[in-house]
Amino acid sequence: MSTPPEDPRLRFVRTDPASRSDDPDLTVTLPPAEPAATLHLPPPPSSAAGTGTEVGAAEGETRFGPGVPGASGTADDRATEIWRGTLTPDGPSGVPARRRRPWWRRELPSLLVVVAVVVAVVLGMRSCAAARSPLHVVGATVTAPEAGRCARTVLVTGVLRTDGNPGTVDYRWKRSDGTASAVLHQEVGENVRSSEVVLRWSFDGRGTMKATATLEVLSPDPVTASAAFTYHCS
Repeated sequence: MSTPPEDPRLRFVRTDPASRSDDPDLTVTLPPAEPAATLHLPPPPSSAAGTGTEVGAAEGETRFGPGVPGASGTADDRATEIWRGTLTPDGPSGVPARRRRPWWRRELPSLLVVVAVVVAVVLGMRSCAAARSPLHVVGATVTAPEAGRCARTVLVTGVLRTDGNPGTVDYRWKRSDGTASAVLHQEVGENVRSSEVVLRWSFDGRGTMKATATLEVLSPDPVTASAAFTYHCS
């Protein structure tokens, strides 16, 4: 029975210290490796893959406030974005928060519409007023009651007759004792054709006096009316 040839890969290197550096037993020659004998091992698992923590992060370290690095989409990252004002509390993460416009900018279109409507109404009313015919005074009358004996005040009444258009009548009262009132103004509404004005003439003392009250219309048309009465007190 023949002995099989010795496999050179089974040679062992002598472990005892060599006495010389040129000892042939210190040299081991290995044959080239066959492709089929090559074994590829998987890379070692990362320590951060299963825990979700950042590699190199210090254990037991806790940070607060903006600017702290963290995993994307975490509660800390969302709180930081809300604190900075770049995210609304009910908005998706990563979407910048829209700043609300001031109330006057939001309501500006409505305010402009209201102002435009008011201006149009005012201009329309002025145009309609200008298109109407002006007011005219067509006549006036004055009546005075019988003055009682030793009466303190006599009430004289005047009536202004107009044509029905709206406007203002300027007038004054003149008395026979030489006095006159200031210029007075009577507003006349639309479709109003008569307006009443009053003079209160006060007397004091004893004696007899024949008095005349005159209503003088100054504008829009000059009209004059008067009435006489007698004051007596003995």
